[in-house]
Amino acid sequence: MPILSIRDEKEFATIVNSAKPVVVDFHADCRLASRAFSELSNTFIGVSFYRVNVDNLEDVALEADVRVLPTYMVYKDGKIMGQTAGIDSRNLHAMIRLHGAL
Repeated sequence: MPILSIRDEKEFATIVNSAKPVVVDFHADCRLASRAFSELSNTFIGVSFYRVNVDNLEDVALEADVRVLPTYMVYKDGKIMGQTAGIDSRNLHAMIRLHGAL
């Protein structure tokens, strides 16, 4: 499944308020983390995957209280259902399995 980049604050708000689970990757340029996120986007059905480049959307990162990069969050109906940080793809996989594949 393709991973879409979020372009602005309005789009971010629309996406995270979806009734469908969405996983958001708050990132700067990191190929290793990007690869793991991309692989997981093909594993989970019924979950949408998005990316927020914190260098381009600082206000979105501040609103989400992102303190470590990369940070991954699962949102549903505007609420954070799960969160993990760092490049350990096992933690990301477990979080999506627990909170995203509802």
